[in-house]
Amino acid sequence: MNEEVKSILDTVHVGVMATVNRDRTPAVAPLHFARLDDSIIWISSRTSRHAQNAMRTGRLEFVVWNDKKQAVYLNTSALVVSKDKEPEALQAYAEKFGEFRPKSDDVEIYISPIGKVDENSTTQNMWHFVA
Repeated sequence: MNEEVKSILDTVHVGVMATVNRDRTPAVAPLHFARLDDSIIWISSRTSRHAQNAMRTGRLEFVVWNDKKQAVYLNTSALVVSKDKEPEALQAYAEKFGEFRPKSDDVEIYISPIGKVDENSTTQNMWHFVA
């Protein structure tokens, strides 16, 4: 992952997550996220449609773009952050968002690897990653 990609992921606050509903229709959701090393993390209610879809299928797509029209696309998996990694994940989220947290009593921290760059679909201002 190059410095431009890191900069986009570290400075843009909201991206869009795409998942698939049980009836196979698409579902998209705006999502606050932070980068933790070579992964992105997010905090969502366990009952949110996007979290349930991601956990049911294990897959999601995510895109984020900046004001320079540069984009990062992820085709990735989704997992719940392990208890031993929670402090590190919460620190990365707090560094980006301060005290902001989703308003829900049933939140979970999720993680998705960024993966490897897909050279076949990456262009000068759009980076595609597959994990």
